[in-house]
Amino acid sequence: MRSIKAASLSAVLSMAAYCAGLAMYGTYPFGSHSRAMNDLRNQYVPFHVALWDLLHGVGHNSLFFNWNSSYGVGFLGEYFTYLASPFSLLVGLFPRQQADFPVFLVSLLSMGLAAAMMTIFLGRLAPGSGWLRALLSVGYALCGWSVIDGSVVPMWMFGLAALPMLCIAADWCLQGRRWVAGALVVGLCWYANFYSAAMATLGAALVLILRLALDPDLDLRGRLRVLWRAASMVVVGLLLAAPAILVSGLASKDAQPSESYVISVGVGPLDYLAKFLPGVNPVVNAPNVFVGVLVLLLVLVLPFQRRLPVRVRVAWLALIVLTALSFTIHATALVWQGFAIPHGVPWRETFVLSGFMVMAAWLALANRPDRRALLGGGGLLALLALVTVGTGTANWLSWTLLGVGGVLALGALVLLGREGLSPSRRRLVCGLMTAGVFVGATLGIYNVTNLQGDRPAYTGPRTTMNSVTASGYEAIKAANAWPNQRFDVGSEVFVTDNDPILMDADGGSFYSSYIPAPTATALQQLGLPWAMAGRHIIAPADPVSQALLSVGRTLTPTGAGSGQVTAKPAPVAPVPLVTVHSGDGTDTHGAPAGTVWANQQALLGASVYQVPTLHRTDAGGALVPSAGGVGGDQAWPVAAQSTTSFGFECRAGSAAFLYAPYFGGTVTSFGKARTLNGAYPVLSSGVRFLGDVPADGRATVEVTTTRGGQQIPQYAVGCLSLPALKAATAASAQTAPTVVHAQGAHLDASFPAGTTGTAVVATTDVKGWTCSVNGGAAKTPSSYAGMLAVPLAAASGGGAEHLSCDYTPPGLAPGLAGTGAGTLALAAVLVVAWRRRRTPADAR
Repeated sequence: MRSIKAASLSAVLSMAAYCAGLAMYGTYPFGSHSRAMNDLRNQYVPFHVALWDLLHGVGHNSLFFNWNSSYGVGFLGEYFTYLASPFSLLVGLFPRQQADFPVFLVSLLSMGLAAAMMTIFLGRLAPGSGWLRALLSVGYALCGWSVIDGSVVPMWMFGLAALPMLCIAADWCLQGRRWVAGALVVGLCWYANFYSAAMATLGAALVLILRLALDPDLDLRGRLRVLWRAASMVVVGLLLAAPAILVSGLASKDAQPSESYVISVGVGPLDYLAKFLPGVNPVVNAPNVFVGVLVLLLVLVLPFQRRLPVRVRVAWLALIVLTALSFTIHATALVWQGFAIPHGVPWRETFVLSGFMVMAAWLALANRPDRRALLGGGGLLALLALVTVGTGTANWLSWTLLGVGGVLALGALVLLGREGLSPSRRRLVCGLMTAGVFVGATLGIYNVTNLQGDRPAYTGPRTTMNSVTASGYEAIKAANAWPNQRFDVGSEVFVTDNDPILMDADGGSFYSSYIPAPTATALQQLGLPWAMAGRHIIAPADPVSQALLSVGRTLTPTGAGSGQVTAKPAPVAPVPLVTVHSGDGTDTHGAPAGTVWANQQALLGASVYQVPTLHRTDAGGALVPSAGGVGGDQAWPVAAQSTTSFGFECRAGSAAFLYAPYFGGTVTSFGKARTLNGAYPVLSSGVRFLGDVPADGRATVEVTTTRGGQQIPQYAVGCLSLPALKAATAASAQTAPTVVHAQGAHLDASFPAGTTGTAVVATTDVKGWTCSVNGGAAKTPSSYAGMLAVPLAAASGGGAEHLSCDYTPPGLAPGLAGTGAGTLALAAVLVVAWRRRRTPADAR
């Protein structure tokens, strides 16, 4: 009971201090400053909105398949990666438009759980005051990683709780009991977030190995027995969580490769040391590792704690130092990161080091350090402040927290160590320490939040669930025509990079680490823009791509700053979601092979473009191989700091479009200048409208850029005949099924009897689909110009009347088999244990 009270105290103190710190700065939900920075805005809130829709049965998605994004992609990988924390289910208890708040609760409750679990584990590491354990655990729950890195990445936050939970499970292995409960704990942690759980598991393994090495009561056989129990516990736990691990792993394997951004894990030693000070600058490039003044002081007391054996002190200090160093060495950092250094924050495992520090601090405190040890620790704290004073990592409030907090903590510990201290005075000291920890944590959170608020616009806060979101959602609901045609949000980013999810659109825009490579490639080949080397797909703005992808309406702003959006019809009636083609998707209908115009015409099955050859109107330059092979085989080089002119001829009245995906600069044509932001291979611009070709059929394009190595493809311009496009889409509509049903991971289409050819679904061909014709055997579909395609031929060789397709996430079946195997292993252990209890000892 005392342990539960201490754990509850730690959880309440941690959550209250975090909320108080945010309230001081006025951060959501306690003020006007938004928490929605970076991926919290662009991914995590939208994905929680998608979960809200699933929980409430809204929309036409399922847990397996998402029609909102990139015109149809799998979703189970995103669920396991971003939404599997038990706290994420809270989103279903709030209105959809208030999804920001339950996402905040995911981080807040994870902090409370981490504090409670660490309080319990510290009691197993060494006996002692539950109240003191609770105060140290506040430092862990509100460590630098938690409040700076983890709080805005809610799915990581379960890893903060996973470290002490897994350490508790390892402690059960030391005691030779609760193997089943331990396996369930491992399974829960890996299911909730396998990424941070992997780091927590490595951390818990290091703690277990250290405790085994320091236990004088265990011989070699006893140590091996403990390791066997722990290893088998982890294996069964991983089997239980196998669907999350395998589905996400295969989704990552099949995802669009991200180009290499070189991020060094090297850290300046003084910058690193300064990060141990309270509430320091979050922008400084080093692990965010601070754990509060009390914990820091006690870690520095540990070398002088003579009531602990020397080998214990050396072992724990070595664990802390070596772990800290391992974050900054590329080879060992790879181990912590799952053998892939991330493109964002490269020290995502820092919470493990903070946990080690809290454990070491408790060992120092539980053994009642004497005055000499406390003064030694205070001296090291002063030395740390002295050597880091010039780094610029800490501001005046950080130094104030360190100085005042250090003096108060040192004084309180000296008083608590006195013999004969009366109960009333002890309670007074305890109350002052509790207040000091709470105030120090609150001010530290305020400080880092205040410093974080001054960051540049891209990383600065923006609202997520706002008036634009609500207006777009209502507009789409009022005019939804799914599956007859799609309602897209459009190419403009209204709120986030995942606007279609926020507004429940049938859109093209999608930002996820799991965008399938075939999806990114096929959509770029149709002229869609992308960012992040293809992991952020952006909806098209040109009429041909919109028609090919069955987009009948898009959203458009009603006015600058109005906060409202309205529906806008597409330029032409789109092709249906399912159409029947007679070719094989390779006929370019006269457009140069490899160009976007050829790809669009191959999928459309008609000629709608005239593709002129660009010729330079100025001197110099010869054609060179095209970067990335997009836009044709050859391209014109463009020199920096100069204007390059090109001429072309097309039919009068046709609409000229430009596709120069990797050009970054200004394009001027038909008297209007446009900015393209392409940068090979990270940023790819989409097809852009230039203007209507004049009566003489001649036009020019002028380009300027400040960057060297730029190119304009030889066939960058395509001149569209709008009447030809309307005729082509009308012809496609004649081949549409009589009935189409598309809901979640299932699609049905009914055709007139005897229909032959190839059914093409306006969604990209990705792994996981199987289709059957006329109720026949399910087969893997083929690709038609990058889209999902099924030959319509019954077993008898005749035509088709019915097409049925189902999507199963890759890895789900073996993952469920693993869960079944893990469940059987648990059941077997329980049965054996039950029989042993029922069998008399002499019979055994």
